[in-house]
Amino acid sequence: RRLAAAGMGAGRVIAARMASGLALALLAAGAALAALAARTGIADPGRAVAGTLMAAVFYIAIGAAVGAVVRSDVNGSLVVIFVWMVDVFLGPAMAGGDVWVTRAFPTHFVTLVTLDASSGHAGPLGDLGWALAWTVGSLVLAAAIFWAATGVPRGRWARPGRAAARRLWAGLRYGLRDYRRNHAMWVLLAALPVFFISLSFVTTPDEPAPVRLVEDGTASIAILSMIDLHGAVMVPITVGFLAGLAGLFVVQGSREADGRLALAGFRAPEILAARLGVIGAAVLLTTAVSLVVTAADFAPESWAWFTAANLLVGASYGLVGVVVGALFGRLGGLYVMILLPFVDVGIAQNPMLSATLPGWGAFLPGRGALRLLIDASFTPTFDETGSLLLALAWLAALGFGAAALFRHIAEPARM
Repeated sequence: RRLAAAGMGAGRVIAARMASGLALALLAAGAALAALAARTGIADPGRAVAGTLMAAVFYIAIGAAVGAVVRSDVNGSLVVIFVWMVDVFLGPAMAGGDVWVTRAFPTHFVTLVTLDASSGHAGPLGDLGWALAWTVGSLVLAAAIFWAATGVPRGRWARPGRAAARRLWAGLRYGLRDYRRNHAMWVLLAALPVFFISLSFVTTPDEPAPVRLVEDGTASIAILSMIDLHGAVMVPITVGFLAGLAGLFVVQGSREADGRLALAGFRAPEILAARLGVIGAAVLLTTAVSLVVTAADFAPESWAWFTAANLLVGASYGLVGVVVGALFGRLGGLYVMILLPFVDVGIAQNPMLSATLPGWGAFLPGRGALRLLIDASFTPTFDETGSLLLALAWLAALGFGAAALFRHIAEPARM
């Protein structure tokens, strides 16, 4: 904005920013295509390259438009992540099927063109025509939004007893009060499960899916409805993602305050307990909302173990968010927390992708809880004692790691 006001003009600023973004998009697209070629090969390179580049350009446009409107880099990143998650998880690539609501998703036609799958609803323009129209239109719209934000300066918003139990209560109370000001996060905690889980039931085709189950100690492959399986798995995906963000934001939002609390006499375990209380409230909220939404379309065989499995996922990823936030910072940690739940719960532990889970997924925190969740969802008896112990072991290890990091934050401030 200052460059534009100094004489460079909004047009040149927008062109420079969009060009640098497109250069990064080309780099990411090249890396993705190279990974695909190395892993599985590419049957139609021209179609794969064109589809990947259109998707990259489209998301550069989305990021530019959101960045021009949302002042906070973290909140803007959350908006982009939300759009991406809905687009990818509920679009034709992963959910399959043809539900009218998915036709409005950003990369609906781009995905179909890349997969060489005819939509049947493109009309005279064709799937490729609609894909190109979406891509070019998104760039034009993003440039217009960017132009308005760059050419018109906006004003800045102005934001405005010593026992251990009392200190803990004070830390928890003021921690919740401070965290409550992050409106975007609380909206995500309550609204994302409603939107995400509900759409998973609507957009998933009713097709058979083979899943490995254990009943009375005997393992077998059961054929389940893809709708029920997707709905059950979408709950821990949502809970893990939001719990991780909660843990990340609590640590990063209170780091300086925690140092001052340590100087004021708070002990590291008291600071940790207060922050974990805030994270626990966020986990309970998003888990409760997710379970209520799920109950409208799906009933697991055991609600008690189904709830316990989701709470284990939420608690584990809340602690993962604490550790990641301390190691990578606020914005860097945000992108790490996109990757970890997606790779772990969404891929490595997801029986939708394969009846036999990959071996490397056993080294990730979601394996025990997700096996427990599948057992609770589709079998009447409890047969996953080992999975429960594995999930509790991960929870304990992550708790020790979070405690060590909080001690590291608190102790230097005393010196």
